Amino acid sequence: MLGPINHICRVRYASINDVAQYSSSPVGGVMVSAAWQELAISKPPNLTISEEHSKAGRSYTSTFRTWLKERRMITAPVIIRMDFSDGKPTLIIGSIDHPVFITEDHSLTQKNLQFTHKFWAYPFKLVNVSGTGIFTPEFTQEFT
Repeated sequence: MLGPINHICRVRYASINDVAQYSSSPVGGVMVSAAWQELAISKPPNLTISEEHSKAGRSYTSTFRTWLKERRMITAPVIIRMDFSDGKPTLIIGSIDHPVFITEDHSLTQKNLQFTHKFWAYPFKLVNVSGTGIFTPEFTQEFT
């Protein structure tokens, strides 16, 4: 188990239909151009990433939960973008081929949003559009 991830200061999502560009690298980076929408969070979110080994190989499960200020009713498949206040790289959970499906629960006193996403790779780190950052060698279209 890799454990909880703290210091999440901003969570955004984009519907798969609103993603203009998505290019990933085998070393764990992704370039994304999308119409991001902000989640209005009322309490600090909780993200835990766990690692599993099986005969099929390694996989990572991202489990996320947060409390919202307002209902969103997100029904479309999405990708999630998480920014951190401690300087860690922005994480992208989900992809065009393997999106995230969000579940929302609403009551009179609270509104919470959650998802569980299982994927073969650790959540990707966002790199800038120029392709510099964590890509080694530098990002080229051959990685798409």
